[in-house]
Amino acid sequence: MQTVERLHRLLGGDARIEAMVLDYIAERWGAKSLFYIPEKCAREILNRPADFLRAARNHFEPELMF
Repeated sequence: MQTVERLHRLLGGDARIEAMVLDYIAERWGAKSLFYIPEKCAREILNRPADFLRAARNHFEPELMF
């Protein structure tokens, strides 16, 4: 539960980015929400949030890679 709360605080805010992230985890892990992400994946996201957000954005908007 604490991991999910930390993920939500990290990824929440901008509605467009949040929707993109939720779509990304649904496609990548088949997760309906942050509660269903495998624990190992959640820890990796928390360890390297910028990399995760970059991967999610590049997945849906590859033309905007940075």
